[in-house]
Formats: sequence, structure tokens, C-alpha cells
Amino acid sequence: MILAKSQGKLRSLKNYLGLTLSVRATISDSKSDFHKEFPYVIPPIYRKLADELLVELHLLSHQKNFKNDSIFATGLKEIFSKFTSGYKPSEHITMLFDAICNCNGFNPTEITSCSDQLVNKAKSFTKEDINEFLSQLKKENKENNYYSRINAIGIYKLISEMPCYENVKEEEINKEIIKISELLGYQYQRVEKDISMYKSNIDKMKQALEIISLNLKSK
Repeated sequence: MILAKSQGKLRSLKNYLGLTLSVRATISDSKSDFHKEFPYVIPPIYRKLADELLVELHLLSHQKNFKNDSIFATGLKEIFSKFTSGYKPSEHITMLFDAICNCNGFNPTEITSCSDQLVNKAKSFTKEDINEFLSQLKKENKENNYYSRINAIGIYKLISEMPCYENVKEEEINKEIIKISELLGYQYQRVEKDISMYKSNIDKMKQALEIISLNLKSK
């Protein structure tokens, strides 16, 4: 207990001074920081999302080969936006996202800005544009290409915003996802699995919200 308190004080002090942490933050530390910044009750249906993102961002923050790039930012915003649909009170949504990011050392403002910029660009991207963008991204990342399921959702969101993939067969979209995965050095099987699971979970979330809405109306 004494050691934990000492580590917490040291971590806070070094954060304040802007120094590199010699005491590695634990998931418990991150969750404690989260609840201090967001001291509100999270509705049960959204609690799992908050907990999973807290843990995932915590683990990523300790990965040497991980880089918070525009595809990751886009994936994170997309996951959060889709799975907080219907969240009430609505004024807590931004506060919740900020707290999840801040407690793990991610800048929520930068993530949102980076995601918005890429999504806006994607709306006018051609196939040549996407190839050029990805080639440049790969050069910038170099060895920092640690894969996260959040990256997979970023890729999916990127493709879904491109005009040339509007109203096309799923096969064509999958072909482009394969190309992007290979170019970025990701295993397509993992990307495909994570995107498929994401879609399935979105459908389940929608169904759960519909049931909750019906139950409320019947009371």
C-alpha cells in the first residue's frame, strides 16, 4: 500500500515536471486517473466499451513499436462514436472520450483533429490518392507499425468514406482492404477478423438500444 502510494506520487510529480516516467503506470493507475476526470456513473450498456478502451489504450501506450497515426486516430474516433450512440446525457460524451484518452497519455484534441482531417480528405480520395497517402504513412512509421484492432477500424472507415467505393460490392472493398493491409505490413486475416467482429458488435449494440427504447416506451 505504501509502495503504491509512493509510486503514484512519483508518477504525478514526474508528469507535472514533464519528465520520463521511471515508474511504469499500471492499469489501476489509468483507471484511477479516469475516474477522477470522469466521476459520473456510466450506463451499463456503455460500461464495457469504456473499460475495453481504457485497457487497450493503456497497453498501447507501453508498446515501443506503436505509433498514434491518422489511421489509428480515425479508428479510435469511429469506434467511440459508434458505440456511444444514444449515450445520455449527451453532454458527457466528449468528457468521456477526453477522460479515456487523457488517463493513458493520449491527446483527445489531437486525435479528434487528426481523424477529422483524414475523413475529410478521404471524401475526395481517388485510388491513386490513397496509394500515395499510404506510401507516405509507411515511410513515416518505418519500424513503428504495431498492429491494433483500432487500426483495422481506421482502415475500414477510410475506405467507406471514399467516393469510388460507394455502392460497390463487398468484394471490391475487401480487395482494397487487402491491399492496404499488405502495404502497411498488417496480416489481412487479422484485419478482416477485427472488422467483421466490429460490424457484428455494432449490430448487437443497435439491437440492444432498440430493446431498451421499447422497454422505456412501454413503461
